[in-house]
Amino acid sequence: MAAMNGSLGTVGLCTIQDAPGSAQLTSLEMQAVVSLQGPATSPILIAEGHANAGFVHRLPLQAGQVWQAGTSVLMVRGPAGSADGDAAQPPTFVLRALDAQGVLALQRLHDAAAGSGTAAAAAAVGPQRPQDAQQPPAASQQQLPGGAAGALAVGTYYAAIIENPADFRGKAVMDVGCGSGILSLFAAQAGARVVYAVEASDMAHHARALAAANPGIGDRIKVLHGKVEDVVVPEKVDVLVSEPMGTLLVNERMIESYIYARDKHLKPGGRMFPRLGRLHLCAFSDEALYGEVAQKSAFFDSSDFYGVDLTALRQPATSGYFGQVVVDQIPPNVLVSNCITHTLDFLTATEGQLQDITIPLSLQVAVPCTVHGIASWFDVLFDGSQTQRWLSTAPGLPVTHWFQLRCLLETPLVVAQPGATVRGELRLLAHNRQSYDVHVMLQAPPLTPGGPMQESRGKFDLKEPYYRQQMQWMMQMAAAGGQEGGEAAVAAAAEVPLPAPLVVAQGAPVEQQQQQQGPMEGL
Repeated sequence: MAAMNGSLGTVGLCTIQDAPGSAQLTSLEMQAVVSLQGPATSPILIAEGHANAGFVHRLPLQAGQVWQAGTSVLMVRGPAGSADGDAAQPPTFVLRALDAQGVLALQRLHDAAAGSGTAAAAAAVGPQRPQDAQQPPAASQQQLPGGAAGALAVGTYYAAIIENPADFRGKAVMDVGCGSGILSLFAAQAGARVVYAVEASDMAHHARALAAANPGIGDRIKVLHGKVEDVVVPEKVDVLVSEPMGTLLVNERMIESYIYARDKHLKPGGRMFPRLGRLHLCAFSDEALYGEVAQKSAFFDSSDFYGVDLTALRQPATSGYFGQVVVDQIPPNVLVSNCITHTLDFLTATEGQLQDITIPLSLQVAVPCTVHGIASWFDVLFDGSQTQRWLSTAPGLPVTHWFQLRCLLETPLVVAQPGATVRGELRLLAHNRQSYDVHVMLQAPPLTPGGPMQESRGKFDLKEPYYRQQMQWMMQMAAAGGQEGGEAAVAAAAEVPLPAPLVVAQGAPVEQQQQQQGPMEGL
């Protein structure tokens, strides 16, 4: 292999001793000239201080030992036993781009590390940083097709019910919002004496048909066509089952009906499948996403659109696009802080508590970067008496039809020091369209000593998402499938709710009635 040599540019360099949820600065940032040496299979980063600094660091660039935070920050784990650490916990070197050339230099270093060997070779160099071990790397994310993504959730429900026969055998069960009745059939398979399958929509007819098509278990299912608040049930039930989760856990406000069913129909000491849900919140840095959303309103830059000046609508259109939550599959390497977890215990929560949910945020950002907003995902616990099961939508795990969700701030925050704390809150206010307004406020340390705190705020309608994952899939289909793929993508695009910036600009956003239907939605 040919050797790689030559200076790439000048960057800022400091070291941190990091651990889960915290990072301790072990050297002040100093300027360093970076270059690459060695063959492509084992590249070496040379970071050399200016004459008055007099330091030289030689850092092996190996896959799994190098991380990016946006395009302006690169982290490299130091070799074991280096001067700033010890063999058990080597330091992390943080390189920050000072200019456009520095950005290119960091990308070159990252690409060199990515091509240095296989994942197996990278694993042999030592353990991951503890916080990186919590999530698989972005390359390991498993992208399942739509049906398989739903099957993952269905399979978890099936296992949670079937593996806890003591909770179902001979018991009365209610399926809240049964949809097609699949969970009702699972409960009957587990030995339920009777299952009251409650469904307000016309899906109730399909639930009856599915039950009738499965004799032996379906004859124990009683489909009740109506709202759970209105149906009449002849007895209190021992178990509630439901799939009440939406994006950000609470979207669609089905959890309120689940809680109502608990209060009205569940026996004291009865069980709920799922028992609780946890919402996880984390800071993220993703310049690609930010640029993508910011570019959406570029159309309104035109000052001569058939003789019409559109520029007055640029800012309202931009605010409209940034007011959408982004639903997609989040690469774990864009997450830059610890997580805040908010738990909803379905056995004890009240409907009133779900009207206004405020979650304080105190996020330690591990590296210097631009914080573009808050990333979120959820998990739910099936707390059976014999077996417990978790269903998680976390980044890096096999994707579900819920994906993950991000609140992208129009005004991002710059974090200049590793370990700095970003504080604020995420507040969810229920509205009458079966969803929530999401209010995010974040504060970061001043950019200059003695200066004002940085602050950014955003308001998002959880009912009006940007389904980025689906849009990316359609673009890939159109690019790869020729005319046939393009026609299929166009047909699919007709099913995707899109923002209407002209309407937003006039202050009258249109409620998007059409929602993305995953395989579990409506079951």
